[in-house]
Amino acid sequence: SVADMMIAALPPLAYTGPAVEARHAHAVGSVDIFIAGALWFPAAGAAWVRHRGRKLSAADGSLSLVNSRNSSGIDSYGSYFRTAWRWADRDEANATAPFAFETAVRRYESHVAFEQTFLSGASATATGDKDGLVSGYPSFRLPASAATDPVRRGYLSYQGQMVGAGYKTGEWEASAAGVGGGVG
Repeated sequence: SVADMMIAALPPLAYTGPAVEARHAHAVGSVDIFIAGALWFPAAGAAWVRHRGRKLSAADGSLSLVNSRNSSGIDSYGSYFRTAWRWADRDEANATAPFAFETAVRRYESHVAFEQTFLSGASATATGDKDGLVSGYPSFRLPASAATDPVRRGYLSYQGQMVGAGYKTGEWEASAAGVGGGVG
C-alpha cells in the first residue's frame, strides 16, 4: 500500500517519547489519535470510497461493513496491533464477485500506519476534479484555529504527479493552506 511505501522510506529509530494510541471513534472504521493520553487528531468521519461512479460511505450505509478483525505482529518498525475493517458495496452484497475494500490501522509504540486496500479493484472512480479523492480514510478534523488549540502540530503533505515529487509543511490548523487536495 502507499502507506507502507511511505513508511518504508523512513529508517527505524529507537523511540523514547510518549505513547501513541489509536482508539475507535464515533463512526465505524474511524479512529482518534492520542499522544500521551491527549487527543491530537480527532476523527472527522467514516470511511468512504468511489466505485462505479458513486461515492459509497459507511456514514450512510452504502459502504457496508462486512467484518472487522484484530491481529498483531512484528515488522521492521517493531511490534504492532492491527485493526482492519472489510467493506462492500451494499448494492453488490449478493454479487458473485462483489466490490471489496479494506481499511486498517497499525498501532506501534511510536506511530500509527494507516492502510487502504482495494481487494477487488475499483471501477469508474473519477471525480471530475484533478484534486478530487477516490477514497477517504482516515480523516481528521482540523482545529478551529492554532490560537484556540492547546496542542501545536505540524503536517507534511506530499504533492505532485507522484508521491514524493514535491511536499509542503506547515501548522495543522483550520486553514492548513499547504495541504494538497482532499482537505475540506
